Amino acid sequence: MKRIVNSEEMKYCDSNTISHFGAASLVLMERAALSIADSVPWELKKDGPVLIVCGNGNNGADGLAAARLLYQRGFDVTAVQMPDNGKRTDENKIQRDILNRYGIKVLDAIPEDTGYSCIIDALFGIGLSRAPKGAYAGWIQQMNRLHGYKIAADMPSGVSSDNGEVYDPCFQAGLTVTFAYKKAGQIFYPGCEMCGKVIVSQIGITDDSWLSRRPSCYAYEKEDLRKIPKRPARSNKGTFGRVLVIAGSRNMAGAAILCAQAAYCTGCGLVKVYTPKENRVILQNAVPQAVLDTYDTEAPLNNRQLKEVLGWADVIVMGPGLGTGSYACQLVRDVLHQAHVPLILDADALNIIAMQPELLLQTAAELILTPHPGEMSRLCQKPVEEILKSMRETAENFARKYHVICVLKDAVTVTADDDAVYLNTSGCSALAKAGSGDILAGMTAALAALGMPLHEAAPMGVYIHGLAGEKAAKTKGEYSVLAEDILNAAGQVLLQ
Repeated sequence: MKRIVNSEEMKYCDSNTISHFGAASLVLMERAALSIADSVPWELKKDGPVLIVCGNGNNGADGLAAARLLYQRGFDVTAVQMPDNGKRTDENKIQRDILNRYGIKVLDAIPEDTGYSCIIDALFGIGLSRAPKGAYAGWIQQMNRLHGYKIAADMPSGVSSDNGEVYDPCFQAGLTVTFAYKKAGQIFYPGCEMCGKVIVSQIGITDDSWLSRRPSCYAYEKEDLRKIPKRPARSNKGTFGRVLVIAGSRNMAGAAILCAQAAYCTGCGLVKVYTPKENRVILQNAVPQAVLDTYDTEAPLNNRQLKEVLGWADVIVMGPGLGTGSYACQLVRDVLHQAHVPLILDADALNIIAMQPELLLQTAAELILTPHPGEMSRLCQKPVEEILKSMRETAENFARKYHVICVLKDAVTVTADDDAVYLNTSGCSALAKAGSGDILAGMTAALAALGMPLHEAAPMGVYIHGLAGEKAAKTKGEYSVLAEDILNAAGQVLLQ
């Protein structure tokens, strides 16, 4: 599991490495500069000079040190630095003095008439929290106009390292060499698109530098698939949990089918679908291994039947294809009041709850909510555009307010609970298809039924779902993947 940091956390770890453990700042800087220099392909040496554009902080000092290292390797180096405004750090002054001693001239303007094989941005690093102004903005625009391989040191200038917001102007990197940990702004859109490929370079700042503090943000990686509970040889279908899927409405059986199939494909032992009677034949044909319980939406809600199906379940999924009519609204309210097992709320259940969000505080069940930005907009009364700019904060705030696990779905899905945040790094545009969310709900429910703690099952479901989308896309291409292909690929993911 990778730690994902914001600018404050990165500065905290950097400071502790120096002040608590006694590592020399210049040693860390030399390793950072080495990683920048190592990222410049050797074959560019013959194609023209390398331009390194430096600010007056420690990111600029990294750039100045990289200029020296590339010069020592035989590159033709042009170093440019902003004029001293009295804010140059001590390390920056030292690196500039070293360049002077080597006879490497540092310019105070980017030459207009030179072709460069490589342009390295070392203006701001992770420290920028507003749009670049004045000469800085002009230099970024000038660097973008230049042809050549573009590298950002730690973070492209003009991208927020905290949330991926892209300011105007912004350096457009083909490669970003970042230090110690990946930054949240390198994962979130649109910032990730400005970073190009991201390489995390280890420069001597380790997990020890967190001291007693816990990171606030993580991302699963493939070795974390080992967290999924093993399947003992001596077992039966009851061993692997019971998932109740409350889904579907008249002429809307597909969501219930996909959700039930996903739960089975992710390892659940038994799935029961509670759905309107009109869906019986369709579901019996599509998911013959599922247990089926139906109800009549024209009759009053059968409380005894509902109590029995709820009592059967280890985990409940409610919402896919459910509709938002009066019967569905009553069903959602009653399930929330009666459920005592983990409950995953998706799709129409979220739209119903958006009308009465206080229902979330009236249940004894542990809750996972899986909204996309449109559903989140209705739940928290914020415009979609605002949510897209503050995915992490929106999910965190909602999770804390209602004491739920919030899975806010987008190209980068954010899973937040009271204690931590997970950013998902798997997946591709193949997942942007009808039925994909129904599959995610079923996968997550199965993981919880297998015995994973809910705070792990939620981000793990998202991660597996993304990997399955990637695998399906490799076979069919991102345009042509259907929900069924994601299901079929899930087994391949779980083989790893």
